[in-house]
Amino acid sequence: MATEASFFLPDTQAAQTLSPGHTWVDSAPGVRGEELRARWLQQDAGALAGWIRQRPLFHGIQTLSQSIPPSTWTAVTGLSELIDNYAGHSDATNTGRYSPPYTLQNHDWYLAKGLVPFNTSSTSDGHIAGLRVNGSTIYEGVKLPSGAGHVLTTSIVDLIQLDSSPASSDYIELAAWHNEAGAVSTVVSGKTPSLQVRWVCMDPTSSDAFTPALPGVPHVWTDTDIWTGSATGANKVPLNTELRDVVRFLHNPPIFRVHASGTSQTIPSGAGTWTAFTYTGESVDNYGMWSSGATVTCQRAGLYYVAGLGPVSEALSKVGYRAIRIHHGIAAGGSADYYGISAVPMTGSKQTGTTLLADATIRMAVNDTLQLQFDHTQGAALSVIGTSATNTARMIGVWMAR
Repeated sequence: MATEASFFLPDTQAAQTLSPGHTWVDSAPGVRGEELRARWLQQDAGALAGWIRQRPLFHGIQTLSQSIPPSTWTAVTGLSELIDNYAGHSDATNTGRYSPPYTLQNHDWYLAKGLVPFNTSSTSDGHIAGLRVNGSTIYEGVKLPSGAGHVLTTSIVDLIQLDSSPASSDYIELAAWHNEAGAVSTVVSGKTPSLQVRWVCMDPTSSDAFTPALPGVPHVWTDTDIWTGSATGANKVPLNTELRDVVRFLHNPPIFRVHASGTSQTIPSGAGTWTAFTYTGESVDNYGMWSSGATVTCQRAGLYYVAGLGPVSEALSKVGYRAIRIHHGIAAGGSADYYGISAVPMTGSKQTGTTLLADATIRMAVNDTLQLQFDHTQGAALSVIGTSATNTARMIGVWMAR
């Protein structure tokens, strides 16, 4: 079961986590004004420092090979912890699961990354890495055939919302799927299956969630400075911007997840004909970076981790290559491209399609743009898979730092 996340300051008093940030009140006619109280500093400054320095993080790897049966989503088990700072994983039972710690908002967002190496050389069968939530909901990742004489590694990156309340206790697993005739084993020599899960954002729909401006450079104190609530002027340091809004921003930094569920889009063929995926909806977008179409526009400057998955169906006659990239439009002028996986499609008549991944860490300014783009040389257009919000083209982004 997930445990409550708490932090203890030197006086051993537990500080709340993920607080909305206390709003300080200045004195005014008829208003007494507020005292500077350790309670609020513990909750905001103390808890914030502790939480940001030690956000929930899990990384587990598989050390013993596992047999994956055909045509069945199977949890990758036997994960050994490299790090698990809130004891969300067990080495004894359900060894493939990770449960997030209990927080005040419960429905927080997590960045999850998985890797599944298959011990196969089949070029006519599909192999997929995925994330499974609560034993049922599957988030599909990279989908590829293998190649003669070389094992195949598939991967998955996604933003997942998990309910950590005791009544729900969501859990997440790395999962694997293939459609070969018999079982295929995972590889644990040189490369190994792994699952990483990291807290990135509180539930943006919570009543405690705010979307303040990007915090400025921290104030450098002098002996004559005076604490205030919101008042500014000579030597006045307003806690509502210096502390409260920093708490709010770091608990609810910019993240987005856009998807093409239900799409009817097709990608034209032609070497160098890069086509952007057009999205139909969003799972989370707390700073309004997407409204419609193919483009996400930065609203808060900073360093972002960006990843995109592009799935396309395949024709009976599979030819040419497939490639994917993230296109960064720079508001000040110019652009940059971050290339991901390129591959050839599987042979044979099985119709699992092809899914490619691109990811990068990108520094963006306000009004910079992002697109996930696909290129192929099938000779005819390929359809974008849009089965559901968990199995379709999608792009995620997470603010990491200034």
